[in-house]
Amino acid sequence: MKEYLTIFDENHQKIGEKERGQVHVDGDWHETFHCWFWKDQFIYLQRRSMEKQDFPGKYDITAAGHLASNETFIDGIREIEEELGLSLTFEQLTALGIFEDVIELDGFLDREFAHTYSYAYQDEPLRFDDQEVMDVVAVYRDELMALTEGRLRTIEGNSIMTNHLVQITQVDLVPHRLTYWHRICGGVARIDASNR
Repeated sequence: MKEYLTIFDENHQKIGEKERGQVHVDGDWHETFHCWFWKDQFIYLQRRSMEKQDFPGKYDITAAGHLASNETFIDGIREIEEELGLSLTFEQLTALGIFEDVIELDGFLDREFAHTYSYAYQDEPLRFDDQEVMDVVAVYRDELMALTEGRLRTIEGNSIMTNHLVQITQVDLVPHRLTYWHRICGGVARIDASNR
């Protein structure tokens, strides 16, 4: 069954609907839901399943997904349960903002208005959907920022699945723009500071 997304102009004004696969070919703006888990100085990266069509095996947002044409950003919370097996309410999330997240590759142009949230992770057990997620890894926020800026070549993450340390390089990350990483790490740092 084909999935349809609402498409927008660059000013976030609705202009129609289109089949999801064609949206990434044509580079249409569309809406997504992003949720970043964090705890203390850590932020959590999802390692995408090798089964995924886009960016298999890469490290990315803790939980995220497209909003179908019949959904609102509140419906996006389903992604957390679908991917990580954790049932949360929308009230447990803290809004970071709606960010423009653009990834441009040959034959692939992803232009998202990302409704972005954070969740203060309480070490609840996670159950991964193997079709979606290989692992979730905790990394230091400041090290992740240094990696995306090129100030570090490699950082270590701690696997929630195996409790082993894993090495992560910039090439291992889904290639979000540096401005996106700044907004995420900066936003979570502000929330963390306000909770102290």
